[in-house]
Amino acid sequence: MKPKSHYVFTLLLVLIFTACSPEDNTTIPEDTNEFIFDGVTYPLTTAIIIDENTSATNPSPIKISLWNKTSSEATGNGDLEDIALVNFEIEDTNLHVTNYTDIEVYDISINGFIVNSEFSPGTILLSNDDSEADTFAQSSSVNITNFTAYNIVFTFTFMRNDGQVISGSYDGNYLLPSN
Repeated sequence: MKPKSHYVFTLLLVLIFTACSPEDNTTIPEDTNEFIFDGVTYPLTTAIIIDENTSATNPSPIKISLWNKTSSEATGNGDLEDIALVNFEIEDTNLHVTNYTDIEVYDISINGFIVNSEFSPGTILLSNDDSEADTFAQSSSVNITNFTAYNIVFTFTFMRNDGQVISGSYDGNYLLPSN
């Protein structure tokens, strides 16, 4: 009887230690469709992708625009206020699941508005206009992890000349206006 009690005791200890072991609280954060600058989070609701060269035989600018407005607001002709807008262009024949690091055309702004179909960017957080300005990106990265006919998933990071970082993510449907 003594040998069986030894096995039962060992089994009981194993069960106690596994029951008391720390739980794996590793959670995968949800893609939040937002960008962050200087500790402030800005939501992104709509993605619009425009391919300048529909023949896809030569690399051309593929523009990705992210808005904090709905698709009907972003594509409508009405006046809008408080617009957060992220724009960048990827030079390629088609978008691919890959990491792009040579982003030469970009701009990010907040507090923008549209009046009479004219966009005014408000506060410019990032711009490729002046390579000496703080708002110029010294490095950039757009990492596309999924791209289908209906959905795109990617993260982006831009480091400005002043060392501040703008980063964000988008996971959702996109509009592909006809050219």
